[in-house]
Amino acid sequence: MTPLVINSTEDTPEVIFDPTTGKFTITGTSIPENARKFYDQIIAWNDEYLKTPNANTSVSFKLKYFNTASTKYLFDMMVQLKALVNSKNTLVFNWYFAEDDEDMYEAGQGFSKMLRYPFNYVKY
Repeated sequence: MTPLVINSTEDTPEVIFDPTTGKFTITGTSIPENARKFYDQIIAWNDEYLKTPNANTSVSFKLKYFNTASTKYLFDMMVQLKALVNSKNTLVFNWYFAEDDEDMYEAGQGFSKMLRYPFNYVKY
């Protein structure tokens, strides 16, 4: 399986998902005009990854801002990857936020609470 690499634009984040290392990162701003079109490719890639996942998967969210439409798809992706926990694999969610960005920190807490899964919070 090849890595998923999507370069960032003004409206979409950089996405680097490496199936061999199990390290996934989403970095930047997520305000795509068509959130479904953007995130469907990630969700489809994850479907394939879940068939033969790495023993340890780490997902790092390094978002500066995301819109309401992105919220739904980010959460859908988190739910999808949480299926790894039901197998014999480990899953870690890392939520990065600027030290002075209380809203982004609270967004991570909200995702964690809805998902009923702990996040690691990392200030930068």
